[in-house]
Amino acid sequence: MGRKKVLMIAYHFPPIGGAGALRALKTVKYLPLYGWDPIVLTVKNPDWYYAQDDQLIKDLPPAATIVRTFMLQSAWLYRILNPLRIRKLDLLLRRYAAHPDDQIGWLPFAVRAAAALIKNERMAAVYSTSAPLTSHLIASDICKRFGIPWMADFRDEWFENPDLSFPTDFYRRLHYRLEGRIVRTADQVVAAAPVFGRYLAKHCPGDPKFETITMGFDPEDYQDVRRSPGQRNEKFTISFSGMFYGNFRPDNLLKAVNALIDEGKIQRQTVCLRFIGANSSHDLREPDKHGVCEFTGFLPHARALHLAGQSDALLLLLSRERGKDVIPSKTFEYMALKKPVLALVPADGDSAQIVRQTGIGVVADFKSVPDNRQAYFQMYQEWSKGTLKNTPDIDKIREYSYINLTGRFAALLDKMIHPPGRP
Repeated sequence: MGRKKVLMIAYHFPPIGGAGALRALKTVKYLPLYGWDPIVLTVKNPDWYYAQDDQLIKDLPPAATIVRTFMLQSAWLYRILNPLRIRKLDLLLRRYAAHPDDQIGWLPFAVRAAAALIKNERMAAVYSTSAPLTSHLIASDICKRFGIPWMADFRDEWFENPDLSFPTDFYRRLHYRLEGRIVRTADQVVAAAPVFGRYLAKHCPGDPKFETITMGFDPEDYQDVRRSPGQRNEKFTISFSGMFYGNFRPDNLLKAVNALIDEGKIQRQTVCLRFIGANSSHDLREPDKHGVCEFTGFLPHARALHLAGQSDALLLLLSRERGKDVIPSKTFEYMALKKPVLALVPADGDSAQIVRQTGIGVVADFKSVPDNRQAYFQMYQEWSKGTLKNTPDIDKIREYSYINLTGRFAALLDKMIHPPGRP
């Protein structure tokens, strides 16, 4: 079978950083290994985003084709409609004007560019990834017009997303219908967690087109970031990589550490909670009264991995309110770092199951201060004795390499353009 071209519609793409951009970037990097040549359609002037990482562009293969198009930013519309910047009106505009998301102003420009690419290139398939959800609307329009097979990739849930706000029942119905239209129209639907796929499958139960392909890690990113076995820091340093917000903040862990220090079980000068990412002390509800927290601010991906690799252990957070079966993308990066993981996640969720199956750490209840305390203190004692380690299942971890995950994407693309029973 000869080489094939796929149009990849991805708003989050380098120099934008973050987990969403990494999923698209690594797929572009490794798809050529499987006979697919991606042409990426992304945005030229994205909305402000906390994660900007120019270094990621170096990871693009030399033959990669990237097309960047203009977007009418929602913020401009808000300023035109509210030139006096009246706060109450501004809040109303932001709540009602842009749906399904603030990137809807990208749609007409991206559709025009996609149509030109399809006319000039022999595209075998289209792939769109969300967030933003507008990416799928672009793909839907194009695939309906040109009759090209289409894969819709959901890195997060849509209608059931607890962070999604519906100002009225009209908007609730609008999102539900849009989600249903996308799911029913796409030839293949991929979700980054099994629970997301179950949510989406409500629109066409029993349809076999739903698949789960989790986030992952690129082994090449980790070749120079891990410390030698047996090395440890002067302070027991446990690091969290990424952002925490909403209902999953590390307050109960900080309460537990504060209590252990107050009781003399551990010495303040021997511990450090390091937060690698765009967080600050203002994002904590529990005061850091002993000064054990360290905040780095946002860092380029390579630098963030290096700091995480210099830690003694890694912290994973997930509240039940966010969804017990959500799988944070950092779960897979932690695997590659081969450091013991303290997973403060729902014990009956998919994240906990992955931690146990791969042997990368211990699981404790996110909401329980006693559970946080026991798990943390056990790690601290092992660190003190020089016995802190994990016993990961290397073969199981390898399944989450982006090389293997991209192979699964490629297999689905092949199946989509050559469905069983059709020559």
